[in-house]
Amino acid sequence: MTAERKCRLVVLISGRGSNLQAILDQAASGELPVEVAAVISNRPGVQGLERARQAGVPALELDHKN
Repeated sequence: MTAERKCRLVVLISGRGSNLQAILDQAASGELPVEVAAVISNRPGVQGLERARQAGVPALELDHKN
């Protein structure tokens, strides 16, 4: 992909969000040509949701059991 056109990602998490943080860091540095458009977790209140919010990424909790 070119620098003008980044791939938009939705990242699925269920915990701390350490892989999410790696993606956010590489996207911010330009190493990874992506934009994290949203983060979705199947568990409420996990640290990864806060990581997303601190990065300005919409973070959603999805109750997959209902």
